[in-house]
Amino acid sequence: MLDRVVSQSQLLALVDELALSRRIVGPVRRSDRHFYGPVDRADKLDLDFKYCVYSPKAALFPADQTLFEFQTGPDGFQTSPVYDESPLALVGVHPCDINAIRLLDRVFSNTNIDEHYLSRRRQTFIVGIDCPTPCTSGVFCRDMKANEAREGADIMCSPLPPNGVSDDVRYGVVFGTDAGREFVLYSHAGDPPTVDDERASERYISDKARAFPQSIPYDVDALPELLERSYDSLLWEATARRCYSCGSCNLSCPTCYCFNTYDRLEMTLTSGTRQREWDGCQLRSFAVVAGDHNFRAKAAARLRHRIYRKAKWVKEREGVAGCVGCARCDRACTAKISSVEIYNQLAEEV
Repeated sequence: MLDRVVSQSQLLALVDELALSRRIVGPVRRSDRHFYGPVDRADKLDLDFKYCVYSPKAALFPADQTLFEFQTGPDGFQTSPVYDESPLALVGVHPCDINAIRLLDRVFSNTNIDEHYLSRRRQTFIVGIDCPTPCTSGVFCRDMKANEAREGADIMCSPLPPNGVSDDVRYGVVFGTDAGREFVLYSHAGDPPTVDDERASERYISDKARAFPQSIPYDVDALPELLERSYDSLLWEATARRCYSCGSCNLSCPTCYCFNTYDRLEMTLTSGTRQREWDGCQLRSFAVVAGDHNFRAKAAARLRHRIYRKAKWVKEREGVAGCVGCARCDRACTAKISSVEIYNQLAEEV
């Protein structure tokens, strides 16, 4: 059921209203590609985009981030945590990336609570835009059950056909949170949905279900068991012979959350900062421990580890898949290693 219907111009006006009190990050065209980037007004966004090269993850979990400052003095060693609590709005987020953010929410709020992530997340308002068709070739978000986002956005917008009154793009809006409801209703944007709007929304859902192909010919809930039986498969070694261990798959992935920490000292050696930066399990140095021992020295072991995390271990630990089927890892891979091909080849073996 729809909560509201807004035109694209009305949606952009809502974004401009958000920009009065929040930093805006959304899809921006650069040459012939789109990236999530900061803008100061809504007309700089391209809400008709199909595919962003990277997800908006960096807005919540920066690639390089200061955790705390420290200094020594007469009173001893002192530290001061650094949190970013500036209000943020992520606009134009597709379902796959909304589901990726939901996973990050679970990871950083369960077991080891990460206040640096959560301080940003609490101040973030998400405007989702649904995909009527696959955003680009090679995506398998339907297979990973991530081409829909029933929760995770404050407001979720789905394109509707024109109503004959105006050529402006129309969106059916569903409120995902109380904050989303209050913001839209307080702004008096759009109109209550009519019976025709509800029917159009039902047709949209039906058409979308037919538009997304199935790339994995079995239910992905079976992937954990499949991988459990494939630990010693020769496929890992055969596929890893093409792997350059460059980490492009990790750095382009919206659900990878591994990081390394290091200290940055001032020249006086009496003060500095603790930093964290993204790390990737495909890098040769990722699993190096004390004594210079690398317990994943072979590329095959690193490849198997990544696939297991995405389709087995994260699912078993967090209850949601560690892969949302956006295929950014496949597109970024210089060796053209495909996750879908690995899943399907393992299934054939078993």
